[in-house]
Amino acid sequence: MSVTVSDILRLPCLKGARVVAGQKSLQKVLTSISVLEYTDPSNLQKEIFDRIDFLDGEIVITAFAGIAEDVERQCANVRRLASAGEVGLILYYVGILMPRVDRRLIELADSLDFILIVMPEGRMDLRYSEAIVEIMGTIFEEQKAEVSIVSDVLEQVSRLPDYRRTVDTVLQIIRERLRVSLILLDGQERILGQAMWPASLELDMGELLDALAVPAAQTDILMEDGSSLSGNRQPSCAALPGLRWAWHCPLGLHHSPMSLCLVKDGEPLSEGLVGQITETVRLAVNIWSRRHAEVNEAELVQAILQDEPLKMRRLAEIFHIDIASVNAMWVARWEGEGAEKNGRDALRQLRDGLKQWCNTVISEIYEGYVVVFMDWPDTAPDASRLAESVLEDMPSRRGKGYLVRCHQLADTSDVRKAFLLIREHLADAGRIWPKKRCYTLQEMDYAVQCRLLLEEGEEAVSAAMLPLSLLEAGGEGMQLAHTLCTWLLDADGSTARCAEFLFLHRNTIKYRLGCIRERLGYPADKLPEQLFLYRAAALRRLMKG
Repeated sequence: MSVTVSDILRLPCLKGARVVAGQKSLQKVLTSISVLEYTDPSNLQKEIFDRIDFLDGEIVITAFAGIAEDVERQCANVRRLASAGEVGLILYYVGILMPRVDRRLIELADSLDFILIVMPEGRMDLRYSEAIVEIMGTIFEEQKAEVSIVSDVLEQVSRLPDYRRTVDTVLQIIRERLRVSLILLDGQERILGQAMWPASLELDMGELLDALAVPAAQTDILMEDGSSLSGNRQPSCAALPGLRWAWHCPLGLHHSPMSLCLVKDGEPLSEGLVGQITETVRLAVNIWSRRHAEVNEAELVQAILQDEPLKMRRLAEIFHIDIASVNAMWVARWEGEGAEKNGRDALRQLRDGLKQWCNTVISEIYEGYVVVFMDWPDTAPDASRLAESVLEDMPSRRGKGYLVRCHQLADTSDVRKAFLLIREHLADAGRIWPKKRCYTLQEMDYAVQCRLLLEEGEEAVSAAMLPLSLLEAGGEGMQLAHTLCTWLLDADGSTARCAEFLFLHRNTIKYRLGCIRERLGYPADKLPEQLFLYRAAALRRLMKG
């Protein structure tokens, strides 16, 4: 068994604490606890978050001291923590620093299955250290008492989102659990992945492999159930300077000669534990990445989108691809009959078309999405026209295709985040702009912001929908609102195109826009008022969808 959130709620340090959100996640396994000190959701905090490997299983302590009365920033922190895989927050000093836990924060956390634990309110004698010591002590004791880690680690990974079920994630979980460094190697002793303890540790791989290159007995690693690791020899072990121990463990895979290096400071790992770690990684490779050591472009696309930097760099070197030059990504998706064939046709057309303008083009079908990475040059033609031509020139017209263009991406981390955003919110973009087939990353982000606003609660939605509510209040209000939404979202402010979409005469559209002006007190194309009308129209379609 592992320590869950429900378990720590019974500890003395959390006596009197209340769970106000995320009750469905109380059985999530905890692996560590941290303190959120810098709560301003700025670019600096984003950069700090991007440089840290967050794992599923960490819970965070904070008092939101710097943003005690700023609910919007509190919500922004919860969204960022949840997206990073954090389990939840323990809120201290409510009623002292934070006046109260706002309903919007609770509703947001519930929608994300993110746990909010509120410590006894109005208490100034609470200390972070008590929770840190007791919770981490409980986790350490449980880990020491456990005999097997194989099923536990694999079960923990299986509960993660699809894109995080990777061999790298398994390495990171084992690192946190046993405070050991792990390096995964291919048959040529090239690094496929690694997780170092501590994260800042730097090792000379040449010296490490030289120290481990010693004769080993040709015996199998026996597991508790009596099975062996596919006839592998016993792992080699070496004592390194500074009370450091190292092991080299072949994984015994039939499809790839991969091996695992372990490095541990202080007390050495037991032979049984070394075997369990090796078995866990072997199973992870078989379950989630049988092609982890293969060399092909599909693996490079997967390495980028699954955030496996070492594997990505190794494959890029083999293909002689300048990954740093990638600054754009196009993602296409087909629905309905012929979707698979349309995807393959689009992959070929996009690859051939973009190679005329870009030096680097990496393309593959990933999870049903056509994904193309490229170094988009300033001399390239209009991207929107090129994207539209791909959709229009498809040999098969059955089904419906969508394409999202993402430009000015800073690095592969931004590429991965953009793909996840598209995967989660492409349907929302389709509801807001149903006449469109090509979207930009900015439009996808706008769809996300509209969805988040809907989740803030009735009061926030009512305020945002006020312009349309005023319009709908009088006679023919629903007709006018429908015309306004079409004119803004589908026709881009064009009277002629709006008339085409609604099968009406242009003069009818002009008349209705005049009625809208009289009812609102300003024309629909006046800024900044038009910005609020546009948002209200988008929210209206999302709610109807």
